[in-house]
Amino acid sequence: MLLRIEEHGLPAVLNAIERIGRSRFCRGENDLGWRADLDFLCQPKSFVSILEGRYDDRPLQQSQSPPRPQSPSMQRHHDIHGRLKRELYGEPDEQFAGQTVDLAAGDFRSH
Repeated sequence: MLLRIEEHGLPAVLNAIERIGRSRFCRGENDLGWRADLDFLCQPKSFVSILEGRYDDRPLQQSQSPPRPQSPSMQRHHDIHGRLKRELYGEPDEQFAGQTVDLAAGDFRSH
């Protein structure tokens, strides 16, 4: 740590520590559960990467392209799925009362 302070100064070291604390990745919110530790902070390459913002959280980017329209069959699938979910979890849907789907028969057409 003393080498990083000598090379970059105390403010830069404190800045790096703050960045690690704000980074979801460095706090272990990643696929491997890896967390940044003192050894990571002290490595010259890691230290510079932290200061450069490589581990900073990125804002979530929304898709640049407009949403693709759903096909009629996919829209029907989503409608039926939503109705089944509402029916199963106690949120009655008046539109669902007239049609049923026979899941046991493996025939998913309306009856």
